[in-house]
Amino acid sequence: MNNTFAFNRFKNLLLNDGKMYIRNFGSTLIVLCCMTAILWIFTLLFGKSADGASRFAIIVASAALAMMLVPSKVYGKANLSREGVGFAMMPTSSLEKFVSMFIYCAIVTPVIAFFGGYLVDAFLSIFPFGGFEKPIHLYSLNELVNMMNDTDGVIRAGGETEFSVKDVFPIGVIRTGIYVGIIQWAAIFMLGNMLFKKHKAGKTFACYLGISYLISMIMGMVFFNRNIIEKWINNFSDLATEQQIMVFHNCMVWSLVFSIIVTIVLLFFTYRKIKTQKY
Repeated sequence: MNNTFAFNRFKNLLLNDGKMYIRNFGSTLIVLCCMTAILWIFTLLFGKSADGASRFAIIVASAALAMMLVPSKVYGKANLSREGVGFAMMPTSSLEKFVSMFIYCAIVTPVIAFFGGYLVDAFLSIFPFGGFEKPIHLYSLNELVNMMNDTDGVIRAGGETEFSVKDVFPIGVIRTGIYVGIIQWAAIFMLGNMLFKKHKAGKTFACYLGISYLISMIMGMVFFNRNIIEKWINNFSDLATEQQIMVFHNCMVWSLVFSIIVTIVLLFFTYRKIKTQKY
């Protein structure tokens, strides 16, 4: 039954996980949605105003923190020798357990945390006192790209060569990159939850920082050699504008492809760990 998927069985699992989600993570999620209220209180006490960028950053950071914590809060017992027996004995397949975990960790949590934080921020901006003068405007990607192009949003390369951000980074690629980044962030902590027994979120985040630092060091030694950079800049400057645009575009596409592959690998090993977990 490990690889089977039955809708009725999955529906019952989803409802059961939803109850466990509310019970184990509901209060934490409410607190994280209210993080901008702390900033609002400070602006009220000190008579300052808070700009939209700072408030938006807090909402995004709170959503990221929620995604870090939710796997260990809701599914923290899944890989424990004694407490995890209940998870193992559930009359559902490993695939169904994985899909349910993915839905709550990678979809439900970021959506609720982000829009819940935004609604709290918008509610606080209604009051005539405090430093939230108006609700945060959630710009669409089209609006952001157009704003960059209308100001100084140009890529300059090879002397006077210029081209707009929209030409280099298609909106579809940017949008896909954002979605992949969200899922990848969730996948990292889903896998960490199934690998570590204690302090799951903290250990996973430490491993993430360590691996990221190691990769950046290797990339720096391989690709950011001074001679290589100078040679690449000289060659790039000799290209026509259309070719320069294509280089930037290809770099972004291949970065996106690499991110998708990494995300799929993380999710695959999470599923495999659920399927092969020994109790």
